[in-house]
Amino acid sequence: LENKTHRTQLEVNLDALQHNLAYFKKDIGPETKLMVMVKAFAYGTGAIEIATLLQNSGVDYLTVAYTDEGVELRKNGIYTPIMVMNPQIEEFAKLIEFSLEPEIFNFELLKALDEYCLYNEQNIKIHIKLDTGMKRLGFESHEIDKLATCLAEMPQLWVVSIMSHLVASENIKHDLFTKNQIAEFKKISAILTHKLSYTPLLHIANSAAIENYPEAKLDMV
Repeated sequence: LENKTHRTQLEVNLDALQHNLAYFKKDIGPETKLMVMVKAFAYGTGAIEIATLLQNSGVDYLTVAYTDEGVELRKNGIYTPIMVMNPQIEEFAKLIEFSLEPEIFNFELLKALDEYCLYNEQNIKIHIKLDTGMKRLGFESHEIDKLATCLAEMPQLWVVSIMSHLVASENIKHDLFTKNQIAEFKKISAILTHKLSYTPLLHIANSAAIENYPEAKLDMV
């Protein structure tokens, strides 16, 4: 048997990344904020390097999958706001210590965070995820009144944004489904916003929707 070693190298062109970023920023306009995913080590391209470039380019938000990813960015000089998509109950202390903002997608998580903040006399910024048809995570339309009531009784939790995710915005075959998702999001987020004493950012558009569904740009993409 002969041992063979293979070396694979991935080269990331940062100039190309900046070019693409500038293209999308021009397309969405100055009034719409930009949130960029850097989860899973920036999809294997180097989270710290990519996040640093994005921060220096003035993006408004970064998003990671797990708390530890956000902690690593904070420890390496990233001060841009960071949303965590999959926060764990046992990591609430880290979220607060490193100014990370959890995505909240069910009542169990919401209640646990509320109790933690009350007990420890802490405040935290959160992002509310709505399910508009993806059927993966998020509060559904029939839960919005209950959610609004809960949030009104949790002043230590500040809702920075209300969000959802489009299933197939890149596929014209699902145009009606996508438009229904956008309409549903606007409807139920308006109900939730009306119940709050302030106005969170609204965002549902992913990369494909920026060009295919300009009506979905809202406050952030």
